Amino acid sequence: MSEDDDQARKIRAEKLRDQISRLKKPGEAADAKSDSTAQQPSAGPSEKSPRDFIREKMRELDQDEE
Repeated sequence: MSEDDDQARKIRAEKLRDQISRLKKPGEAADAKSDSTAQQPSAGPSEKSPRDFIREKMRELDQDEE
């Protein structure tokens, strides 16, 4: 019974290692096995940096207050 548990843990650990490596290197994800969990969500139509997005929202909020 413990051998089954060890085998299941090893399989799960390998899957997690693969998933981590795909997330660390998104450019190489196409070379790795295709998996629906490895797909990155799109940044959206604007594709702004988070800093630009926050600045824009702050400006909009400032304009609304005036």
